[in-house]
Amino acid sequence: MKQVATLFIPLLIVVPGLTLSGTEPLAPKPPLKTIPLVENTTVTPKKDVLPVDSLYQLLAAEMALDRDHPEIALANYIAAAEETQDADVAARATQVALSAGSLETAVAPAIIWANAAKNNLEAQITTAALYIRLGKIEKAVPFLLHAEEVNQEEAFQYYLILFRQLQKPEDNQRVISALEMLAAKETNIPSGHLALAEIYLFQGKDAKALDLSQKALKMDPNSTIGIQLFTETMLRKDKPAAKAFLDKHAQAQKQNSLLQQYYTQFLLENGFIEQAHQQIKELINNTKLTNEELLQLARTSIQAQWFDIAEKILKQTSKDDESKDLSHYFLARIAEMQNKEEVAIDWFKQVLTGPFHVLSQVRASVLLCEKKRYDEALEVLTRTQPSDAAEKKQIILATIEIYNQTHRYPEALVLLNDSLANMPNEIDLLYARSLIADRLDKIDLAETDLKEILLIQPSHLDALNALGYMLANKTKRFDEAQQYLSYALKLSPNNASVLDSLGWLYFKQGDYNKSLDTLKKAAQIMPDAEIAAHLGEVMWYLKDFDGAKRVWNNALEMHPKHDHVIKVMNRLIPNKE
Repeated sequence: MKQVATLFIPLLIVVPGLTLSGTEPLAPKPPLKTIPLVENTTVTPKKDVLPVDSLYQLLAAEMALDRDHPEIALANYIAAAEETQDADVAARATQVALSAGSLETAVAPAIIWANAAKNNLEAQITTAALYIRLGKIEKAVPFLLHAEEVNQEEAFQYYLILFRQLQKPEDNQRVISALEMLAAKETNIPSGHLALAEIYLFQGKDAKALDLSQKALKMDPNSTIGIQLFTETMLRKDKPAAKAFLDKHAQAQKQNSLLQQYYTQFLLENGFIEQAHQQIKELINNTKLTNEELLQLARTSIQAQWFDIAEKILKQTSKDDESKDLSHYFLARIAEMQNKEEVAIDWFKQVLTGPFHVLSQVRASVLLCEKKRYDEALEVLTRTQPSDAAEKKQIILATIEIYNQTHRYPEALVLLNDSLANMPNEIDLLYARSLIADRLDKIDLAETDLKEILLIQPSHLDALNALGYMLANKTKRFDEAQQYLSYALKLSPNNASVLDSLGWLYFKQGDYNKSLDTLKKAAQIMPDAEIAAHLGEVMWYLKDFDGAKRVWNNALEMHPKHDHVIKVMNRLIPNKE
């Protein structure tokens, strides 16, 4: 079946605490439930309710979709929706209409869906969004009103999503117009006022934002979002007044954990450090806080580098099965920030599930490698359980890095060959194999992989640089090398790695002065041992022996026992002496 889309696909994954800037929310906001939409699944009708004719129409519709005839599917779905007035059927009809790009056609089934599923916020908002897109703003308002009657906090979030997702300027203005009409009709529920206030705050229209948040607070004096928006708007012109306002409400609503978290963040971000420190210590003693709220406080404490408080919170939340892995991850990060690598390794290893599992095991392997405990690092990666291809690739690349560090290049090549057999044309794996092949002097394989990358992604800077450098360093194909490196330099004019490769090409071509100038420029941009090895060799060739030694020794001070530098020194210095 073809992938179908809806007008409001973003509602499938609603993020808590949404803001218009796409950055951190003004304050912690109530998390929204994930609201399922009949995405591209087949509707299973209730056979004891739907007429036989409607069942036939549904079957014909799905068969038409399978055979890539959306117009036939749409006609059957709309007919079935009109006959049955069934919410699922109407939702599917709306979706098929939108996948065909027909907003006008989607309106009728959307209205059926919204009327049949009164408590489905997505049905209400999708129908409103259709009318807004079509410029029939006044017809959108009743559906927006009904949405906030169902759940005012989630409706507020949906209004902001609507503004974010309909990004054309004319659609943006229509959303604002619809919210203005909604706010004019609101008497008890301030969701429209609050959404408009946040939009105006985002647009820099502070006076309007302040006015709307004040009106919202008259309807609901204890509105957490209203208090936040008024505070944020006031903060732009009068910081002491904003703090005084927030002090008053935070004192009056001691049991409002969301407001207390925002209050803590406000104090911290605006320089009231001691007060924020005292506030967070009081909060963590509140036995009514959820683990999610405690984790938010832990993040705030880490941000302020109050590691003792963060550790106290996280050791408490780690006792809960649902939050223990995230707690262990944060405990590991705290240990890293305090340079307690052994402690960090132990905590990372204990992140056994969840979205941070693979990241944590890879990070543990990196820390173990830094301690030269390579076998233990490999064992950690072997036990890691990826949930998808991206995580599997991450583990493979981490393993390859260990093989690189331990000069186990044949094993790395075998792993990459097997991996690419299962994940062909995977750029990161192709690039990794090209580097291993180069180390093993398998120039043909390295060149094939790098050119394959450039077929997929012609402006891949690392591939251009690697191919140019390899051709300069290991062949006489200098003209080809020049083409690749010149293009790389055009893409990134001050890239030290590309300048290093180009400088080495000039050396190989016999243009020693140009090589020297280019390598000096690279070294000024990025003090790197590899660049120092090349620069020193060119200086040595030009009889500047003391200068070359100085460059190499400086590099070894920053990178003791660097292989390339030591090999160059061992090769050149005895010959002179």
